[in-house]
Amino acid sequence: MRAVLLLIIPLVFVGATLPSTSPSTEPSRSVWDGVYSDAQVARGKKAYNSLCARCHGEALLGNDDAPQLVDADFLDKWNGKSVGSLVVYTQKKMPTDGPGKLSRKQCTDVTAYVLNANGFPSGQSDLAPDLDVLNGILIQEKK
Repeated sequence: MRAVLLLIIPLVFVGATLPSTSPSTEPSRSVWDGVYSDAQVARGKKAYNSLCARCHGEALLGNDDAPQLVDADFLDKWNGKSVGSLVVYTQKKMPTDGPGKLSRKQCTDVTAYVLNANGFPSGQSDLAPDLDVLNGILIQEKK
């Protein structure tokens, strides 16, 4: 019994709260923080034109079967969600005639292009394809 107490007591004195092992779900950045680079937008535009424009249109305005990826239509769907959720959705659901065949890097580059087309500012670094990073960035209509 004494040995058990010696193991428990140090935990109480070291600190009442132990570090969490679950990842944070609260985004700590926003799309207004310059989360992608201009070079990534160029790559994303090239990928978009070859992989997405046939359905969503060259101007990202969509058509009867594909949603618009700019302005109010885009923000109505994605405002308040993480960039990670957009990248994962794109990777799992697009293109509709062959979902799942795009890499996360391709989807991240295309997402940078879409964010740019929606007027969110660029920054110095690429948007990383790491889901922990992407989930930490909030899509928000206004600063």
